[in-house]
Amino acid sequence: MDLDEDFLLAERLVGLADSLALTYFGAPNPVRDKTDGSPVSEADLAVEHAMLDLLRRERPGDAVLSEETGGRGSSGRRWIIDPIDGTVPFLAGGRGWGTHVALEVDGELEIGAVSRPTENTVYWARRGRGAYVRAHGRERRLRIGGGDGPGPGLGLGDARVSGFLFPESPVRPHVEALPGWTEWQVSAIGDLVEGRVDAVADEGGKVWDRAPAVLLVLEAGGRVDDLNGGRRLDAPWLLYSAPSLGAELTDFVRQRL
Repeated sequence: MDLDEDFLLAERLVGLADSLALTYFGAPNPVRDKTDGSPVSEADLAVEHAMLDLLRRERPGDAVLSEETGGRGSSGRRWIIDPIDGTVPFLAGGRGWGTHVALEVDGELEIGAVSRPTENTVYWARRGRGAYVRAHGRERRLRIGGGDGPGPGLGLGDARVSGFLFPESPVRPHVEALPGWTEWQVSAIGDLVEGRVDAVADEGGKVWDRAPAVLLVLEAGGRVDDLNGGRRLDAPWLLYSAPSLGAELTDFVRQRL
């Protein structure tokens, strides 16, 4: 299968999802709780259904992993989708939500995209071809540490750090006590790849949350670590950072678990 065609399909999936989600945004939206206590709305299910229908038509032999319906099929090619990442801010009328799409081929992430529809913004990456942001009709390449971020001689005490941490996490008070702790508003990963923060700590994220984010950060020249020297999408922790901070951030979190 041609990855150029796959990339075009990923763009169609994101566009379809964003357009449909926006028709529900700000409107009454029936909600129920899932078994893990997190909410799922009518919009989540409608957007997922539309995305899965497109994948069935265009890639009937590919496997799919989706947040609301789980896994489908067995193949060396797997699409990983989150129809509305950030259901809580979506339902509250906030800005921190969007669509996540990734394509994994034989265990390698090849394509990743993260959107923020209220900002008219899409972040995308292809393995070996870099990471980009497209906003308001303009596109530019992303490079972590290429702007105002920490240089090679600066450490965690100088860094701007954001993240997703459980309220009861033993690490949370230590991370939030760092001088550069920063609350994210729209997209923590977007903040990292655009140079607004220097590191993101992700505790307990799901595969569909993380898959496109990992590729975006790596292709933007950043570092990803699961605390064990790998980048497992299902690990308890993933740390995304500028290269100069990776080892120090990993040690910092490990020592506080």
